[in-house]
Order: sequence, then C-alpha cells, then structure tokens
Amino acid sequence: MMTPSEVCKQLNISPSTLRKYSLRFESEGILFKRNKSNSRIYTVTEVAALRESMTVTKSGDITFENAVREAAEGLKGASTITPENGVTSTPPRRHDDVATAVILKKLEDLEEENRSLKEEMRKRDSLFVEVLEEMKHKLDRIEENQKQLAAPMPEEPELDSPSQQPESEPETVAPKKDTRGLWARIWNK
Repeated sequence: MMTPSEVCKQLNISPSTLRKYSLRFESEGILFKRNKSNSRIYTVTEVAALRESMTVTKSGDITFENAVREAAEGLKGASTITPENGVTSTPPRRHDDVATAVILKKLEDLEEENRSLKEEMRKRDSLFVEVLEEMKHKLDRIEENQKQLAAPMPEEPELDSPSQQPESEPETVAPKKDTRGLWARIWNK
C-alpha cells in the first residue's frame, strides 16, 4: 500500500492532480482504501492503472475521461497486488499500440539526446587534448629557457683588475706607449 505522497513522487504529479484522478476513478466505481486519517491509500495495481491512464491521455489519442474509464474497467476485473495476498496478476492493458508508440518516441528522444551528449563529449575531449598539447609545448619551452639560464657562463677577466689574471701566466708589464713623432721614431731619437 502506498500513501498519496509516495504515489505523487512515483508518478511525478502534484497532490491536486492525484486527487483529480482518484475522484474520477471513484466516479467509475473504483473505491480506494482509506487509512485511519481517512486519506486514500493505493495498491501497486491502482498506481499502475493511474500511470496507464496518464500515459494514454498524454499521447493525445484518447480523452482523460475515457482513459480513466478504460483503466477503471481493467481494475474492476483485475486482482490486486498486495504483500498480504501475494497475487501478481495485473490489469489487462488497453491501447497497447498507443503506449508502445509513446514508449518508442521516448526511446528515440533518449537515443537522440545520447548521440548529442556523445558528440558534445567528443568535442570537449578534443578541445581538452588540444589545450594539453599546447600546455606541454609551453612547458617544454620554459624548461629549455631554464636550462639555458642555469648553464654555467665562461668567466671573462676584467681588463682593469690585476687580481683576476690567470695564475698560470707570469705577470707581464704592458709596454709604454711611444709618444714620439714619426721621424723621431724612425731615426730613434
């Protein structure tokens, strides 16, 4: 047995919609059991009949009243499924072709949505791979620049600093610049 709130949750309908359907079923002679607080309680079979009438009505091939009437007729001749009696028979289905068409349409919609999601995922994955490759390329360039910066640089001696001359060479005195004129240098005077 299910409470109205459980049925609403299972069928994804509001309590007022469930009340409307229940009243229509009661007008067709289906009397729902009541709990101590006089709220309706529903069997699995009754919930199945409610679901079927909703499905057939949504398909647009039959009116709400006719869908409820046919579901109620099916309930009148059906066994109720309860844990106490263990009967598992279900009401005879009417409008199987309509229900099948609705189910097929929903399956097609789901398949299309699935294809769309797969395509979006493929595009996202492709973009992700491109970004990763670009990042790897940038990291490689950064590592190369870091290696160049970390490489030892050969030391160049400063010309003005006598303390940085190589130790292996003896100290040599730079020759003085000759400031004599051209003819004096030629005749060594």
